[in-house]
Amino acid sequence: MKPASFDLFQPQNWSEALNALKNYGKDAMILAGGQSLIAMMNMRIAKPKVLIDINTIKDDIGLIDHKDTIEIGPLYRQLELENRNKTKKDLPLIAQCLPYIGHQQHRARGTVIGSLCHADPSSEIPLCFLALKGKVKIRNYSSQRIINAEDFFLGPLLTSKKDNEIVASVIFPKSTKNTGYAFKEISEKYGDFAMASFAAIAKENHVRFVVGGVCDKLSAIEWDTNNLKEINKSLNDFAWDLNTKSDHYTSARYKREIVRNLGLKTIELAIDRMDMN
Repeated sequence: MKPASFDLFQPQNWSEALNALKNYGKDAMILAGGQSLIAMMNMRIAKPKVLIDINTIKDDIGLIDHKDTIEIGPLYRQLELENRNKTKKDLPLIAQCLPYIGHQQHRARGTVIGSLCHADPSSEIPLCFLALKGKVKIRNYSSQRIINAEDFFLGPLLTSKKDNEIVASVIFPKSTKNTGYAFKEISEKYGDFAMASFAAIAKENHVRFVVGGVCDKLSAIEWDTNNLKEINKSLNDFAWDLNTKSDHYTSARYKREIVRNLGLKTIELAIDRMDMN
């Protein structure tokens, strides 16, 4: 299929882009990497009247290495982050998930922020963003606000960003000492959408655990314990509370079994890695 007709606008700076969003509102959509948007337009799931191509903007921040955080702009590609020498040290959880995002060709074009804004509950970057308790800076033509990860995702393909706003940057906290980070995913074959994905962050007597792909929304939980037997029981209760549904991949019951088994392995791996940082 081909997309419905649309007008293309290529701003030269952020002021022009934000002014266009102000004028067109819900009739406009942002094009950065386009790995999800173009497919949705071809299937006419998305039908913007105006496509704002921000690839012509010259004043993007790229990546800024702050003391305790990494800040990434809207045009920074997933493959750039994957190939960055310091990513494994600064953002070990993100480094682990990046190779699972589609194939290298997708990551060469897809942007970090684009994945967040698409808000697919089976996507890897939103999962790790929530696990790390990251933040996004959001701008419109006249103001800026910061949203925590817990408040950004509202549902499948739905975020708290308004129609006249753009995510100006995402902020990830850097890794800390005596903290273990682990990511695992299961899919039909490499590069496919995840049937289930997991992120775990372990500190002394504390575990943060996030599940994606098994529900319509990412699910996060935290436990204050270092006893794996206690975590196993808590994980079982957590799995039963998830609103899983059967789909063309597998049954809801099997999804809960994946959470209990592969989820536990992810947590165990994070705990094992606590002394590595």
